[in-house]
Amino acid sequence: MKKITLFTTAVLAVTTGTFAQNSGTLNLPKGQKYVIENKVTTKSTSEMQGQSMETNADVTSVYAIEVKDLKDNNYNMTNSISAIKMNMSTMGQNMNFDSDKKEDMDGEMGSKFKNYIKHPKPVVMDKSGNVIVAKHTDTAKTNDADMQTEMILKQMGGDPEEQGYGAKMAFMVIPKNSKAGTSWKDSTSADGVTRVTNYTIKEIKGNTATISISGTENRDTKMEMQGMEINTKTSGKFTGAENVDITTGVILQNNLSADASGTIYVMGQEIPTSATVTSVTTVKPI
Repeated sequence: MKKITLFTTAVLAVTTGTFAQNSGTLNLPKGQKYVIENKVTTKSTSEMQGQSMETNADVTSVYAIEVKDLKDNNYNMTNSISAIKMNMSTMGQNMNFDSDKKEDMDGEMGSKFKNYIKHPKPVVMDKSGNVIVAKHTDTAKTNDADMQTEMILKQMGGDPEEQGYGAKMAFMVIPKNSKAGTSWKDSTSADGVTRVTNYTIKEIKGNTATISISGTENRDTKMEMQGMEINTKTSGKFTGAENVDITTGVILQNNLSADASGTIYVMGQEIPTSATVTSVTTVKPI
């Protein structure tokens, strides 16, 4: 049960980095490379068999994006996970993972991520910031490890392919002719996750817009892990701010804080859970 609790904490943590995109225009130079660093800290409490259990987690993920070409108003890019570092603790026990360490990559956790870390994935994004997912015609099945990893990544931050393997964290399109006070809203609903995000431009200095963010997220998801079905039902609110380069649509920095609570259903047990999450995401051209 400890692994399940740790995994659930990771799910609550990483979801704060994913956003729907507003219509508009990106302006990304061909050949430009970007480094994304996403740091997430989570503190959660679960009630199990009459006992309260606290779990703390720090997760840092680094991505590398390269704009290969612009064709038919679509950006052809590659994106890869450069590194993942996790430090989680619960019930006096720790679980650490560092993808830069060979011994960790050779372990159980590393085996799940070996086909993702430092393996560039093709990403096609239109100038409105929408990821274009290719239609798959092959029926070949991936192995169990790949399927489990895809499921974990989907729970953590949405479908990996639809999210551009993290590319959506880097770019934000704002309405044309925006000024201080301009507001808009995005809403998404997929795979049991419904999210509503409100944006308001606080100020524009030079080419940088400071945007306040608030919203809600409701989750009703199911997945299998180690032969067990896990049903997660949570609801939460988040607030924060981000700085966006209005000439390119690159998110320079994003800061968020969130509170979520709900119930996890597993092995016939109901586990009430609450969590507070803070995240900092930075994007740097290189």
